[in-house]
This record gives sequence, structure tokens and C-alpha cells, in this order.
Amino acid sequence: MINAFAEGVSEAERAEFEEWFGVESEHRTSNSQHRTPKDKAGTRHIVSATLFWKHVNGEDPELPRPTRELLVDAKRLGLVKRFSPWESYIDPLFLHSTEAMKRHPEVEFRLYLAADLDFLVPELTALGWAVHLMKSPSLRYCPGGFWRFLALEEPGALVTVIDTDRMGEVSGEIARTELMAEMGLGLWRVPGYYNAPVTKEIRYRPILGGHFGGRGGLIPVRELIEAFVWHGKHGSLPLVAQIPGRGEVPMKFSKWPDYGFDEWFQLAGMYPRFAPHGTLSFIPLDARSVLLPVDIEYVTWANPRSELVYF
Repeated sequence: MINAFAEGVSEAERAEFEEWFGVESEHRTSNSQHRTPKDKAGTRHIVSATLFWKHVNGEDPELPRPTRELLVDAKRLGLVKRFSPWESYIDPLFLHSTEAMKRHPEVEFRLYLAADLDFLVPELTALGWAVHLMKSPSLRYCPGGFWRFLALEEPGALVTVIDTDRMGEVSGEIARTELMAEMGLGLWRVPGYYNAPVTKEIRYRPILGGHFGGRGGLIPVRELIEAFVWHGKHGSLPLVAQIPGRGEVPMKFSKWPDYGFDEWFQLAGMYPRFAPHGTLSFIPLDARSVLLPVDIEYVTWANPRSELVYF
């Protein structure tokens, strides 16, 4: 499928991908460390997050061009379909960034920021974030949902990927990435298991988009993303899963640029390439899923040094 993409992608499509996934400019202050921070072992560690404001599905209406005031008042103005943008995703940065950066001075906190949120750059860099201003404002949930994965392109770096609404948990996420590295593994993750009744639906994701970490440089992330999106747009991705005891089940979240397409990419394009490098799986004690045992068998087969931690 990657070869088919390389042979079939047009110059116009490559330009479109650059618009969707390219970085327009980088912004830092002294707080966001002009130097390249490294830990005592000389390893660079990046916390990678994404910030954009769009409705999540293609059939949703366009939102007005954002301003600070619109983001703050979005709920009152009837512009919210899921979560309030300022309260849910921007306030946590103001509440937790300073303490997190004091606690982890060796870590670069990097934010991939939508083009139409450029007015936030001064405030975010003042907090200490290294802001990568994107060329795109995002279409809907995608391509913005993919941007946080781009840090995994950096060879040798440790990368912790987190949603901005979980900034209060970032120290624990950093610790998981460091533990993964100490164990000589390539990926840590918390499976999305959902405990859904199997008679109704199978809900499972081996990796959650904003809740994992890995070693940079192990896989060509951007090439994989572009190939995956290209096949999705050309209708050549599989759209069903073979579930033991159920047969063919439609694959959810498989429509570009809608919500969840990034996690469909993680499942099909990213996970099988990280698994041979060893996986540290954090399994909640209440996890119940018909696919979880199969998943654990898969990662321990892909690399017998893979480990499980129940929490």
C-alpha cells in the first residue's frame, strides 16, 4: 500500500499534504528553551500536543474564524457540539504548564497549533511552549488530530503524546515514557477498551491518540500518515474488521476527515510497526474486552520483551 501511494500520488496531492501536515513557522521564548533540552543520559524528550478548533465531522457546519473572545464564549454562542474549546483545551495549559515545566526542565513541551489560532502564539510561548504553527487550520477533526504524531519523526527522541485537556496528568505520562526507555522498549500505551457489551458492538483501540509515548525515528510517521490518508481518500483502505465469533464488523471512525480517523491510522499503520520494538502496556484493572487478550498475545509475540502493568 505504501508502494502504491508512492507510485500513484500526484503533485497536486503532495501539495495538499504539505498544506495539511506542514509547519509554517516555529515560535519560542527563553521560557520555551532556545537550546535543545536533554536529560542526563543525553536523550531528548518531547511532550507533543495539538490545538485546533473545528467541529469533528465532515457534515458539521463550518465554524467562524476563531478569535480569543469566540473561544471563550463558544458555549454561550451555541458553537459547541462536544466540549467547550477554551475551558476544556486551553485553560488546562494555563493551569498546569508552568508547574509541569518547572518539574521537568529537561523536557521540550511542543504544541502543534492550527494556523487560524496564531493569535495565541504570544501567550503560549510565554507559558514556555515551543509552538509549531501549522499551515492548515485543520478541516474537521483531521488533519489536526494527526499533528501531535509528527514529533515521532525525530530520531532518538523520547516522545510523550498527550491531549491538552489532560495536562494535569503530564508528569505521570512523562514517567511512563521514561520507564519504557529504561526497559529498552519502543512504545507504551493504554488500550481503549470501553467495556461495551459484545452483543451490541466491539469497541477497542490498541492505542489512544492522546495517551501514549514512543521512541522517535523508529518509523517514517509522516510518510505513513500521508499514505494512509491517500488510500482513505481513494477508497482502498479496508472498511471491515474480522472479529472472532462475529465475522465481519464495520470499521468505525474510518472516514476522512472525521473524528477517530487518526486512531484508525494508529491501529493499522502505526501500531504494527512499533510492536516489534517492544510494547509496555498499562492495563486498567477494570478492563474487559474480547480483543484485549488477543492484543496482549500479539504484542508479546511481536517482541517477547513486551511487558504489562496493571493499574
